[in-house]
Amino acid sequence: MGVALGAFIVLVGLSYASVGQDHIRNLVESMPPAIQAFLQGADIASASGFLGVGFSHPITLAIMATTAITAGAAAARDVEHGVAELFLSRPLRRTAWVGANMIAMEISLAVVALLGMTGAFIAVGTIQDLDTVSYAAVAITTLVMFLLFSAIGAVTTLAASFSRTASRAVGIGVAFALVSYALNYLSQIWSALEPLGPMSVLHWYRPADILSNGAAALSVWLVLAGVTAGAATLALLVTSRREVAP
Repeated sequence: MGVALGAFIVLVGLSYASVGQDHIRNLVESMPPAIQAFLQGADIASASGFLGVGFSHPITLAIMATTAITAGAAAARDVEHGVAELFLSRPLRRTAWVGANMIAMEISLAVVALLGMTGAFIAVGTIQDLDTVSYAAVAITTLVMFLLFSAIGAVTTLAASFSRTASRAVGIGVAFALVSYALNYLSQIWSALEPLGPMSVLHWYRPADILSNGAAALSVWLVLAGVTAGAATLALLVTSRREVAP
């Protein structure tokens, strides 16, 4: 998954080098507002804006979400297959069992995100058109992406803490990610839903802005870290009180 993400980011950089900035800008201006909303206001004619779209592209989101959700559902998979009973037959606290699963999820996400960042570094370092993008901005963008999907993974782990099947936990994780994506998109094109935009975790993920400014707002760090910590804490609390035996 990480190699696929890194290769995709490199391809995004190569595609920017092969298309003129004026052509990109004219193409975007000709798009209807509903399509432009997918760009989240990014100026994709600029190097940072175009590379930022690569970080928010559905392929990138799908790779990261798949990693987070499948790893986040590990506890429910253990219960479904009876592995949890074997683990907990030993002097092992339930919170330690779920905590280990969450750590494994974070490691999986970190590996995929780091390989994606490596692809971005290769693109910035080898493609002259992207030389205005700083390595520090790429690293910060990658960290925010990691936090975003840590939040989605933590919500999936919370679902796994009260689920007896992995499919249910995965379904809840996928639903959370899709609802967040839809709410973030609809809040940009429908004024009635605009106040609800901040309720989506994807609202706080603006890679083009981070690559352009070289920093993310404090609110971004607080919200994404807060959702992750809150969901993880609830998952540990629920697990400490549940019965894993069928």
